Amino acid sequence: MPPTPDLHVATELRTIRALAKIPVEALEELAPLVCQRRVLAQVPVVAQGVPSSSWLLLVRGAAKTTRLAQTEADGSVIVLDVMRAPCVVSDPSIFDGIAAPASVVTLRASHVFAVDRRALLGVLANHPTLSQALLARLAEEVRSLVHRVDEIVSGPVDERVKTLLESLAQKHGTPLGDGHFIAIPLRRRDIASMVNATTETVSRLLAKFERDGLAKSTRDGIWWKAAAKTPRWPAALEVEPPIALRAEALPQDRSGQRA
Repeated sequence: MPPTPDLHVATELRTIRALAKIPVEALEELAPLVCQRRVLAQVPVVAQGVPSSSWLLLVRGAAKTTRLAQTEADGSVIVLDVMRAPCVVSDPSIFDGIAAPASVVTLRASHVFAVDRRALLGVLANHPTLSQALLARLAEEVRSLVHRVDEIVSGPVDERVKTLLESLAQKHGTPLGDGHFIAIPLRRRDIASMVNATTETVSRLLAKFERDGLAKSTRDGIWWKAAAKTPRWPAALEVEPPIALRAEALPQDRSGQRA
């Protein structure tokens, strides 16, 4: 099989949401610094405990952020989050030079752009707009991780799994029918880790969700039915509905019953 040709760097950079508004001259300076890597599934691209030497962009594929629990005697691996291309790979060590707090492992064969850390810092010094974009990206990651606390500890397991799948559908899903397809090949044990539950419990819940028509699992991802939105009065009318819709305002039939 012939090798996969390299991607056009400038074009691919524009598809990454965090870089979409970066001036052309910044991307032109960044593009020649990119090294392209093709990575098989289940391969770490960031290693916990090791400072990263390159800034990474996931331009094809999907990955998960994992952490080896330091307090577990069995060395359990915790899945913190997942990501789907195209995106900036979550890795704070590239900015502070401190050991990476978590690993990033590919979930399927992926294509990665890598920029040497020193070269990246030089571009950031020349282009404040790029620095601002990456700072905004870091802020988004912090907010996402705080939101993940609810998915881990709030409510019974079935609600935690639903909250997680709804969150993944909104963040990574592609509209399909009356739901979204989450094109990330998560295993049952990955989902269980993300909601602090056992694999057996999550497997039973997903089977139930499939019977109820809420979910459909494939080897490529999970389809999740869109959550029904509960109708609400506008904020100014939440205390009481408008008079035109109150019972006493409805027309009566001849028997005196409300229509």
